[in-house]
Formats: sequence, C-alpha cells, structure tokens
Amino acid sequence: MENQAPAHAGLIRGAPAYAPRTPWRPLAAAVATVLIIVLSIGGAILVLGTGFVAGTPAEPGQWRQDMGTLATLAVWQAIAIILTLLAATLFGGRLRDVLALRPPAASASIYLKAIALMAALQVGLSVVQYAFFPHDMYADLRPLVRLFGEQWILALLVVGVGAPLSEELLFRGFLLSALARSRLGYLGAALISTIWWTVLHAGYSTAGIIEVFLIGLFFSWLLWRTGSLRVPIFCHALYNSLIVIVLRHVPLPG
Repeated sequence: MENQAPAHAGLIRGAPAYAPRTPWRPLAAAVATVLIIVLSIGGAILVLGTGFVAGTPAEPGQWRQDMGTLATLAVWQAIAIILTLLAATLFGGRLRDVLALRPPAASASIYLKAIALMAALQVGLSVVQYAFFPHDMYADLRPLVRLFGEQWILALLVVGVGAPLSEELLFRGFLLSALARSRLGYLGAALISTIWWTVLHAGYSTAGIIEVFLIGLFFSWLLWRTGSLRVPIFCHALYNSLIVIVLRHVPLPG
C-alpha cells in the first residue's frame, strides 16, 4: 500500500491528493477488468434473454423494445458494479482505499469547481466540434433519443446513475489504481484506462470518440487532484443526466 495522500489539496493549487492504495498488480487488474466486462455482458444477456438493441425507433407502441434495451444495460451495469466491488476486496483490499472512495482532500466546494471546469471543457469541445465536425453535432444523440423512447425516467437511472457508477468504479477506480503503481505512473495509467473506457463507446462519430476520450482524461485529472473517485462520479452523473434531460425536452434539428 502507498502512503496516505496529502491532507490538503485544491483543484488547481497544491500537491495532487491521489495515491494508489491497491494490492492488485497491473496485469492481474487488467485481466480482471476484461473478465468483469465479459461476465457483466454475458450475465445481462443470460438474465434477460435479450441482446443489445440499438437504433430502434421510439414510436408509439414500441416502448417494450426500448424497455428491453435499457433493462439489459441496467443489469449489465449492476453486475459490473457488484463484480468490481468484490474484486476490490480481494487480497486484503479495502473498498475505500482500492476504489478511492474516501471524501475529497479539499472542501466540499471542490464539487462546484469541478462542475465549472467541466462546463468550460464542454463549451470548448462544442465550439471545436461545430467548427471541424458540423455533421457530427447530433449524430451521436439521435440514436439515444430513439433508445430512450417513452422510458426516459428509466433512461435517466441507467445513463445518469448506472453508467457513471459502473464505469468510474471499474476503470478509474479499480483499473487505474493498479496501473498507476507500475512504471506507467499516473499519466500512463490514465491514458490506458481512458482509451479502454473510450473503446466501450465504439460506434460514436469521430467527434464523439474524441469527446469521450477528452472527458475521460478530465475525470482522471479530477481523481488525481482531489484523491477521491466521488468527484468524477458526481461530474459523470451530472454530465450524463443533463444529456438525458435535454434530449427529453429539446428536439434535435433535422
């Protein structure tokens, strides 16, 4: 185990608050991550007896199709969370240490600062996307509108709660901590875990993949500065929830 992180660290100033505290070796954690993903997907298909349904039109009378897709995702996320929590306790690990679930080293205002930075990053990405990838502006959002259908509340739970919890716990909690103990260091660990996380979003447009990758690096940076996975989980949940709410109430052009 590593020594305790600094007791006082801000989002910009001061020493980074993160220190990996995991008994897992990098290669073993990478293999475990693959197993968790495979078992989660397989378990979801086995439990619900359905595959992943994408791009189904959300027309009246087709809500059962949307429900099946969201339910599959929800079961996948639940299994991934359970397996990640169990893996974190192996070899004498403690959940709060291995997954960096302790409170942030700084004050609670760190959440507001993180939100402000995330908003600034999103505005910047939107400007660049509009300038260089105008045709991709809504390409990744239209399938989500069709997927949500009439079940937007369930979508809010799956996309706004389940996805941030399962993805942050597995990639920036479990996997990153083990990789950060290797020669890769934190930067290398953040790059690899973010690339891995981005691969899960394959099928997005070029601009969408770039956005996912940069947002993933930003969440990794938040973990490094605050020493707590709670901050990126919170920002990830807010980010995804706003997407669901906006798509619910604001029609896409075209």
